[in-house]
Amino acid sequence: MTDSMSHTANLEAEFFFHHGLRLSEVKKYEEAVANFDTALKFQPDYHNALCQRGLALGNLGRHEEALSSFDKALAIKQDTAWVWHNRGIALGKLGRYEDAINSFDRALEFNPDAANSWHNRGITFSDWGNFEKAVVSFDRTVKLQPDAYWAWYNRGIALGKLGRYEEALNSFDRSIEFKPEAFNAWYNRGITLRDWGCYEKAVASFNKVLEIKPDYNQAWYNRGVVLWKLGRYEEAIASFDKTFEFQPNDYLAWYNRGIALRQVGRLEEAIASYDKALEFKPDEHRAWYNKACCYSQQGHIELAIQSLEQAINLNPELYSEMAQKDSDFAAIRSDERFQALIK
Repeated sequence: MTDSMSHTANLEAEFFFHHGLRLSEVKKYEEAVANFDTALKFQPDYHNALCQRGLALGNLGRHEEALSSFDKALAIKQDTAWVWHNRGIALGKLGRYEDAINSFDRALEFNPDAANSWHNRGITFSDWGNFEKAVVSFDRTVKLQPDAYWAWYNRGIALGKLGRYEEALNSFDRSIEFKPEAFNAWYNRGITLRDWGCYEKAVASFNKVLEIKPDYNQAWYNRGVVLWKLGRYEEAIASFDKTFEFQPNDYLAWYNRGIALRQVGRLEEAIASYDKALEFKPDEHRAWYNKACCYSQQGHIELAIQSLEQAINLNPELYSEMAQKDSDFAAIRSDERFQALIK
């Protein structure tokens, strides 16, 4: 009788387990978890149900619960490399980076040639801010899987963070070689060129991004920044304007647009642009300061003093000293209110 009941329970567990698998395949994770839970009621030590439950919970962003499920599965069977791997992902999502690395290391004990485990180990080191070790992990990934464009991409990010720009560019180029339409690789290639001071080449990279993904506002924004650095102010303004089509509340784009407008003498428009930046970020002290410069250049002394006061209130050490030497304030330097502000 007991054997018969046990057999029935196992059949019930298997039924709900396979139903949960089918639901996971179609990304109905909530329902999948419910089915795995039912399977585990019939068979609490059902290793595969615990594993798949952990995966479904991870896909739902319920990483603490996923971790618990993986731990129970590993208590039953410790040598399952992919469970250690997914446990590492859950720990990384929870910000427990050291524990995550240890989990990936256990996965690699059982499967040293698992390119994905090396890759996610590298991602974890990157998230932890340890970019040197991240690069080492990504190197192992691409050695095992040379066409892993995602690993070349993340290797490029880590190398860029280390200031190893030429190597970063080579890594992005390898990523693009395997996936030419990877706009993120083109974008971060542009960022690397920008950081390296290669502005013309950076523009070309951002242009390529926008061929692939015309609504990528960050590419429009950074394209505007490098055009401004090249002194191509009107083009920079046009690029910032495109940013607002997709992200109208990007205060940095409004601020930098103001800078470019000021460079070409369009002071009223520059002030309006700084005002938009301040609408979205009222404590943007640079916008207050540059607005004061514009008003001073226009001879609007009262408005210049008011804006400068806001900038100094937000960052007294920087602007008290800067304003003393800034030629933009020549028209108001003798004003008592100006002198009182910079003391």
